[in-house]
Amino acid sequence: MKYSKTVTYVLAGAGIGALIMLARRQNKVDLQGMVQTVKNKFSPSKAYSLPVEKAGLSDPMDIDDNKMVSEGSQYGVHYYNQKEQDDA
Repeated sequence: MKYSKTVTYVLAGAGIGALIMLARRQNKVDLQGMVQTVKNKFSPSKAYSLPVEKAGLSDPMDIDDNKMVSEGSQYGVHYYNQKEQDDA
Protein backbone atom coordinates (compact mmCIF):
# COMPACT_ATOMS: atom_id res chain seq x y z
CA MET A 1 0.00 0.00 0.00
CA LYS A 2 2.87 2.33 0.76
CA TYR A 3 4.29 1.80 -2.73
CA SER A 4 1.03 2.73 -4.44
CA LYS A 5 0.72 5.96 -2.41
CA THR A 6 4.26 6.93 -3.40
CA VAL A 7 3.53 6.29 -7.06
CA THR A 8 0.32 8.28 -6.80
CA TYR A 9 2.11 11.26 -5.24
CA VAL A 10 4.87 11.16 -7.84
CA LEU A 11 2.38 11.07 -10.71
CA ALA A 12 0.31 13.87 -9.16
CA GLY A 13 3.44 15.96 -8.70
CA ALA A 14 4.51 15.36 -12.29
CA GLY A 15 1.05 16.34 -13.53
CA ILE A 16 0.96 19.53 -11.49
CA GLY A 17 4.49 20.38 -12.61
CA ALA A 18 3.52 19.88 -16.25
CA LEU A 19 0.46 22.11 -15.85
CA ILE A 20 2.54 24.86 -14.24
CA MET A 21 5.21 24.58 -16.92
CA LEU A 22 2.71 24.66 -19.78
CA ALA A 23 0.88 27.68 -18.35
CA ARG A 24 3.24 29.92 -20.38
CA ARG A 25 2.54 30.14 -24.10
CA GLN A 26 6.23 29.98 -25.07
CA ASN A 27 6.65 26.67 -23.27
CA LYS A 28 3.66 25.27 -25.18
CA VAL A 29 5.16 26.37 -28.50
CA ASP A 30 8.54 24.88 -27.60
CA LEU A 31 6.95 21.60 -26.55
CA GLN A 32 4.90 21.40 -29.75
CA GLY A 33 8.03 22.00 -31.85
CA MET A 34 9.92 19.31 -29.95
CA VAL A 35 7.08 16.81 -30.37
CA GLN A 36 6.90 17.59 -34.10
CA THR A 37 10.66 17.07 -34.47
CA VAL A 38 10.55 13.70 -32.70
CA LYS A 39 7.51 12.67 -34.73
CA ASN A 40 9.26 13.54 -38.00
CA LYS A 41 12.32 11.51 -37.03
CA PHE A 42 10.39 8.36 -36.23
CA SER A 43 7.65 8.39 -38.87
CA PRO A 44 8.65 8.09 -42.52
CA SER A 45 7.77 11.00 -44.73
CA LYS A 46 5.17 10.49 -47.44
CA ALA A 47 7.39 12.40 -49.88
CA TYR A 48 10.28 9.99 -49.25
CA SER A 49 11.00 7.75 -52.18
CA LEU A 50 13.62 5.17 -52.87
CA PRO A 51 16.51 6.15 -55.12
CA VAL A 52 15.72 3.18 -57.35
CA GLU A 53 13.42 4.09 -60.20
CA LYS A 54 13.13 0.63 -61.68
CA ALA A 55 13.57 -2.53 -59.63
CA GLY A 56 12.36 -6.10 -59.69
CA LEU A 57 11.43 -7.82 -62.93
CA SER A 58 12.73 -6.08 -66.00
CA ASP A 59 10.58 -5.20 -68.98
CA PRO A 60 10.95 -7.88 -71.70
CA MET A 61 11.08 -5.17 -74.37
CA ASP A 62 13.95 -3.28 -72.69
CA ILE A 63 16.82 -4.83 -74.65
CA ASP A 64 19.67 -2.93 -72.97
CA ASP A 65 18.44 -3.83 -69.48
CA ASN A 66 17.98 -7.49 -70.41
CA LYS A 67 21.49 -7.63 -71.91
CA MET A 68 22.97 -6.19 -68.72
CA VAL A 69 21.10 -8.73 -66.57
CA SER A 70 22.11 -11.65 -68.77
CA GLU A 71 25.80 -10.68 -68.58
CA GLY A 72 25.69 -10.83 -64.80
CA SER A 73 28.29 -9.49 -62.45
CA GLN A 74 31.85 -10.48 -63.23
CA TYR A 75 33.38 -8.84 -60.15
CA GLY A 76 33.33 -12.04 -58.10
CA VAL A 77 34.87 -14.07 -60.91
CA HIS A 78 37.66 -11.57 -61.48
CA TYR A 79 38.35 -11.34 -57.75
CA TYR A 80 38.57 -15.13 -57.41
CA ASN A 81 40.87 -15.42 -60.45
CA GLN A 82 43.15 -12.68 -59.14
CA LYS A 83 43.39 -14.33 -55.70
CA GLU A 84 44.23 -17.68 -57.33
CA GLN A 85 46.94 -16.06 -59.45
CA ASP A 86 48.42 -14.23 -56.46
CA ASP A 87 48.50 -17.41 -54.35
CA ALA A 88 50.12 -19.51 -57.08
